[in-house]
Amino acid sequence: MKPLRLTVIKENFPDVISDCVGDDKEITGFAAIDNYQAGDLIFFDDKTLLEDINNGSPTAVVTTSALAKKITNNRIGILVSEDVKLAQAFIRQRYDDIDLHQSEWPRIHPSAVVHDTTPIPESITIGPGVVIGRNVKLGERVVIQANSVIEEGVVIGEDSVIHARVFIGRNCQIGKRVRMKPGCIIGADGFGFARDQNKHFHRIPQKGIVVIEDDVVISSNSTIDRATYNETRIARGTKIDALCHVAHNVFLDEDCVLVAQTGIAGSSKFGKRVLASGQTGVIDHITIADDVILVHRCGIPEDILEPGMYAGGPAQPFREYTRNISVFKKLFELRQRVRQLEKRIKDLTKDSK
Repeated sequence: MKPLRLTVIKENFPDVISDCVGDDKEITGFAAIDNYQAGDLIFFDDKTLLEDINNGSPTAVVTTSALAKKITNNRIGILVSEDVKLAQAFIRQRYDDIDLHQSEWPRIHPSAVVHDTTPIPESITIGPGVVIGRNVKLGERVVIQANSVIEEGVVIGEDSVIHARVFIGRNCQIGKRVRMKPGCIIGADGFGFARDQNKHFHRIPQKGIVVIEDDVVISSNSTIDRATYNETRIARGTKIDALCHVAHNVFLDEDCVLVAQTGIAGSSKFGKRVLASGQTGVIDHITIADDVILVHRCGIPEDILEPGMYAGGPAQPFREYTRNISVFKKLFELRQRVRQLEKRIKDLTKDSK
């Protein structure tokens, strides 16, 4: 990266950097707190690392105002932020991110297959083995990496990144600044079948679409099925981890988070800011309110209509869940005590006769 002064960072990010303390240092890189060299800027908000900072020699740090006052090494330049992680996100996106338009391949690789009806803006990058179908609309600065398949009628908004081996099915709509990591499958047919009296299954055509709104991230090998008739929709800002499954007709509202191996069955609806931790399972036609947090492999068999934290399966309010878990750990001991009591009652009954 080009040398960069701390005052320039502060000017560019006034919402997350409140002050620049000490000398206006010039930095030449970004690094982890345990692996830096001269010229590096590091981010820290853990007070247990303060001694390492004071005894070390990073060129500059981003830290909280409380920790900034405890830095005694006068050679360190300090940027102050009350949300160091958010500052790291903004600053490194600007100055320390990978430029996916710069690759070892031509801007449009000669092995890519693009239908004649699909215009390709000059700012787009298309990797080896990509297949793009009829009447696809691609926004400016889109990146489509190796061996991805974009079927007919798909719309992809500007600055979106489609990593390697992604499949986007016909007519699906992808917003701006969306990131799909390797192996995602968007808009495959939903799992829709009817069973006859002989228990044979018959396919129900899935002709709806998937709509992915702006600023959504979908991580590796996650799948989002197309709707039966209308749409499966992932609203603005939602983040989906690896190995998640979202079934047909599901609606996830804004800023939801699905952590790895979460599965959501058909026609379920999540409110805003729902957080589902790893291996959460939701059956079909479930409604979950805004600001619900689902933890400890939460299993959802019925609607959750009040915000709060829920855990376990079937899902319980977290406080209730922890009480039940504490009892569960002692089940064998309780069973032994019950058996002893039953034996005493039996003996007392025998004596009374």
